[in-house]
Amino acid sequence: MSATKSEFYFSEDRSEALAAIESIAGGKGWCNILPRIVDDDVPDIHINFIGWTNRGITKASFVTEAPKNAQPQPSSLGVLHSGGRVGRARVTAMLEGAPYSIRQDHSQRGLILIVPPSAASSEVLDVMCRFSSELCEYERAGGWRFELFEREERI
Repeated sequence: MSATKSEFYFSEDRSEALAAIESIAGGKGWCNILPRIVDDDVPDIHINFIGWTNRGITKASFVTEAPKNAQPQPSSLGVLHSGGRVGRARVTAMLEGAPYSIRQDHSQRGLILIVPPSAASSEVLDVMCRFSSELCEYERAGGWRFELFEREERI
């Protein structure tokens, strides 16, 4: 399935980011948030061909799920970072009360949280910004880059 990608930057005014998250609800796409850093030469983090995370800018990814049998489904929020396992206590503290469960905290593949269908877009955005910023190992320049991937509907 193909997707259309768009990208923008945001900081204090989060209205465009909130609208983008709402646009992919119900399985219509996914998005990534990366903190802006001072050094422009640092690549985005990714998992290499043997399954290890390379060093780079921390990336929080929110992937929405389509309803099944007319029932909303949980989404996933993943955070790729190069800091190793985060640990349940730190994840819980960083969630600041958001009711997401931890599915994975893997030293090479990052952290994956399950987001309930009832989660507000503002809560998802707050968690993505907080995790991507706090787990970033580089000097931050302020704000974030938002990558939006909208799935193209089949006809």
